[in-house]
Amino acid sequence: MKLSVVTTITNPDERQDKWREALACYCAFADEVVVVNGGKPIISKTSKAVNGLMFYLESISPENESYVDKTKEVMLPWPHEWNWIELPRHLNAGLEACTGDWCLKIDADQFIHENDFDAVREMLLGCPDNIDVLTFQKMSMTYGGKYFQKGGQPIAFRRKDYIKIGKDVDKHTDLCFPIKVTGYEKVNDYQLPCGTELTREKTGISYWNYDYFFKDKRFTKREFWRFSKAYHRYFDEWTFGSNSDKSFRVFLNMMKGRHDKAPYTYKLEDHPKYIKEAVRNLKESQFGHSAWGEL
Repeated sequence: MKLSVVTTITNPDERQDKWREALACYCAFADEVVVVNGGKPIISKTSKAVNGLMFYLESISPENESYVDKTKEVMLPWPHEWNWIELPRHLNAGLEACTGDWCLKIDADQFIHENDFDAVREMLLGCPDNIDVLTFQKMSMTYGGKYFQKGGQPIAFRRKDYIKIGKDVDKHTDLCFPIKVTGYEKVNDYQLPCGTELTREKTGISYWNYDYFFKDKRFTKREFWRFSKAYHRYFDEWTFGSNSDKSFRVFLNMMKGRHDKAPYTYKLEDHPKYIKEAVRNLKESQFGHSAWGEL
């Protein structure tokens, strides 16, 4: 069985993403890592190092195995003022580049713990033929040493012609998860796949989500306002705030609500090894330390 990981990035250093650590994690357990890049190129097969990526991956490769050979970069521009439709557009471009039997869709601020690498493969190998999707528990870091768990997320799915990322016609979804395609809807210049939910099964395996954990206040306020505008352009709703100040307040209230309800705490040694050093060196200017003193 061949496993492909699909992830998306756009100028990740500017976005303060721990993308090098994330790609190292993916390359450690997957057979292929497809990076859909909306900004500047990060991977080169001819250069020894591009933005430190090759050096970082090769420095932790066991037995001289080059993780870089597993990576495939798909260049697709991401507009600064974007529409929500860019999410399925970029993710489906990644799926088209995959050659695995199974695909794992994961953001570049999310990790599979090394203790679960074998379990992931065992679940995929043993999955019944009538199941197309496996769900994973999402562990989202908040601040002050706490995290909350979100219900099973359908992030692992078979690579089949009838499976795309798109709109579930029966539900109000965020266009980021796999569906069984029954048709297409033209949105701007993109043919958005539309369809219904696929058969799925729970794995009981968690993945670690760091989202805004390492980001500073200035970036987060700017980025969450971009996020809110993108959501409004497609859904015609100001769910996340109709101006910069309001959207930042929505963000803070959302994160406080999650933190207050979060029943779980973590220790440094619990984190995936790829991100442990970044957690150890967490600064007050980063959200995960103490929410910038805002909450």
